[in-house]
Amino acid sequence: MSLPERIAEVLTPALGASTADTVARHLCAKHGVIEGTEDAVRLGQLRETIRSGLVAFVGAERAKTLAAQCFEGLSIAD
Repeated sequence: MSLPERIAEVLTPALGASTADTVARHLCAKHGVIEGTEDAVRLGQLRETIRSGLVAFVGAERAKTLAAQCFEGLSIAD
């Protein structure tokens, strides 16, 4: 499963499938996170962008949890 697919899967319950897929693909491209180029700094920046964007939809605590779930098991810079 690619990272955009993984992110979309986590975000689907909160945003709906179409929106989650669009957001995941757009933000991965925006941050230059494509297959084989995932580095800890870019992933950390992407996680923060996802977290901050979700706050308006699900609240601060749930946004933090969902953003973390998108990147479970990956090395990420804080």
